[in-house]
Amino acid sequence: MKKFIFPALFAFLFVFASCMNMSGSSGEGGSVRVVLPGSARYSFSQDKADKFVVTISLGSKLVDTKTEFSGGVIEFDELNPGDYIIEAKAFDSDNDLVVGWGIAEATVNAGESTECTLALALTKCISTFDSVPSSSKYKYLAVASSADMVKLGEWVNSGSDLEGITITLADDLDMTGCAEFDCMGVTKADSTGDIQGNAFKGVFDGAGHSITLAITPTDPQPMGLFWQNDGIIMNVTIKQYSSNGQIGSTQALNLSRGGIICSVNNGIIKNCVVNADVTSWSVAEIAGIARENSSSGKILNCIVTGDITMNCDAAAANWADDYGKSAGIAAVNSGSIENCVYTGKITTKEVTDNSTFLSNISGAISAYTEGSITNCYWLKDNIDRGGTAVNQVAYINKESGGYEKICIPDPSKITGCGYFDTNSPSASVTAGTTSECKSAQTLAYSGTLLEMLNAYVAANSDSELKKWKAGTDGSLSLDF
Repeated sequence: MKKFIFPALFAFLFVFASCMNMSGSSGEGGSVRVVLPGSARYSFSQDKADKFVVTISLGSKLVDTKTEFSGGVIEFDELNPGDYIIEAKAFDSDNDLVVGWGIAEATVNAGESTECTLALALTKCISTFDSVPSSSKYKYLAVASSADMVKLGEWVNSGSDLEGITITLADDLDMTGCAEFDCMGVTKADSTGDIQGNAFKGVFDGAGHSITLAITPTDPQPMGLFWQNDGIIMNVTIKQYSSNGQIGSTQALNLSRGGIICSVNNGIIKNCVVNADVTSWSVAEIAGIARENSSSGKILNCIVTGDITMNCDAAAANWADDYGKSAGIAAVNSGSIENCVYTGKITTKEVTDNSTFLSNISGAISAYTEGSITNCYWLKDNIDRGGTAVNQVAYINKESGGYEKICIPDPSKITGCGYFDTNSPSASVTAGTTSECKSAQTLAYSGTLLEMLNAYVAANSDSELKKWKAGTDGSLSLDF
């Protein structure tokens, strides 16, 4: 018999399912009936919701889209066997605004024409609130428009950490036309490098959707989606605003810095994709995911494909300290980075490593790490230091005469890491050596790059990690 699947991820969606096996049918298809909010039994708290657009998808393929009004019923029939995603958006038709959103899953089995009735109660969109809602009353909110995202930034900037609330993207967002939207949480940034901000402590779930950013900070504004994450950020793709655009400063700004997901990560970042180039003239740190992954931070199952360019020459500027760190995943890592991939290229000035200071350092995964890096992989020779190709997971200091800060103080914390020669899911992975990881590596899994990544996911099935796949263009991608 056909069954209804109700995963914990979508616990905010109250779904009532009733199924009946129509075994007398001669076909092998099935049907799904969607009972919309607005009836006496199933209601939606947003009074202005009067129209619903409902889609049904099989995997990543959109099967059908239908529109109905409150209290109505939508039926999708003659469905091939498989696991389907049903997504509903509630509209205020007078203003053509999305005011609510919900999602559910249903399975159609071969040889059974089974009808399931799914009654959906949607969660409210952020822009429908006049003030920050209480987590005791609202556990789930949706972001369906740029207006929702702007208001979310205003909440975090004002000091609302949103702990206990899950915020889910209901659609792909293009934030490039929102001049008021910037790195969420920053409250102060001055010319001395003093940056202060508020942490996000909720759950930000991209649900497989993307956000297009065009953040070009003014000195010393951080860049990225969040300033500080103390919660969970997952299942989101970050894109840049054009094929020849970038995220980052466009002029010589000494103190611009950041990671594209967040500047400081004290929580969990997982299943995130960054398809964006990062450019900076900063003497500080830049990275594809997080500028700093703290001792409590975890970065899991993420991929960065964009190029990273650090234009500032800290040595020429006489900055006498360790400056100019850049990395594919986290510039500074004191926590854990696991099952992550960097396929882009890092370009910096020539490294300066002497008895006075250390500058222009970089690493495919992290520039400086006292934390752990486990089962992470990168494209071979993807670091360009002053015109010299380098193949290193993190910066490896000179054997003698170097600055006192060793960038890999404990090489035993780097395990199972390696590189691949070609940027392809079917590429083979070579275990890193002491010249690349400061300790000889033993790969934990075998097979192609894709197979190794998925072997880790299978071994950690309780972590809500997404499987990896080959995208339609042949590139490595997460299977949202």
